[in-house]
Amino acid sequence: MMAAVRAAWFADRKRPAVWTVTATWLVLALTFGIGVPYLVHLALAGEPKEAKSAESLLEAVLPGQLVPTGIGLFPLFGGAILVILGALVVGNEYRWGTWNLVFTQRPRRAQVMAGQAVVLCGLTLLIAVLTFGLLALTTGMLAAVEGRAADWPSPGRLVAAAAGAWLICTAHAGVGWFLAIAFRSATTAIAVGLIWTLVLENAVSALALALNPLTVVQKVLLAPSSGALAGALGARSQFDGGTPGVLESSSALLPILVLLGYVLVMFGAGSWLAARRDVG
Repeated sequence: MMAAVRAAWFADRKRPAVWTVTATWLVLALTFGIGVPYLVHLALAGEPKEAKSAESLLEAVLPGQLVPTGIGLFPLFGGAILVILGALVVGNEYRWGTWNLVFTQRPRRAQVMAGQAVVLCGLTLLIAVLTFGLLALTTGMLAAVEGRAADWPSPGRLVAAAAGAWLICTAHAGVGWFLAIAFRSATTAIAVGLIWTLVLENAVSALALALNPLTVVQKVLLAPSSGALAGALGARSQFDGGTPGVLESSSALLPILVLLGYVLVMFGAGSWLAARRDVG
């Protein structure tokens, strides 16, 4: 098992696509989480009538709002990026034909796929930690520039937010991972995964506002569950002027269970499928 993990890590850390996707997400998180609100604040700061809005935007990019700002980015924007990452990690092996070689070596197919899954979970953890680390550094610098006190969140709250972000990332990456195995193609997996998470699930969520029976379905969907977890951890709902994709939720228990279910089902089904059929 450890040999499979080491082999998967060696392969993934050599893939330019992995670090390109990671860097792209970090840039997007910094841009939409901090850069855009701060630039709008600067534009409104000189307008007396917009003083309240300008102050609200500034508070959103200071350390006191690090948790709501950070976790709010993951349900919609981060989820889409992680679907792509999960698909690329395993899907490109089909395009290059390397599974034919790997599966003929000594490790069993199930061990190989388990190693791939463990490394992907490690990558999602790294992304979650790097995201909050970069946002913390940037918000701290802005607090110093603006002469504001750095009212940092408690360590427990920050760890909970990072863990929630990790779970959201892993569930989305698991979807991309499974689809890449199912379709034997990274490109098809990315297309289907993005349509699934960004179009179909959001359409169901919109219809649930008018059709009450769909609220039950909404609670077990990936994107709404991610948004509910972010809302439970302090992010402002999209219906209350918050980040798109975030939903109001009084409890994190159900979203956590749903997202854990996605992680287990996607990685389990993907490993089973890869182990049971020909590579092709």
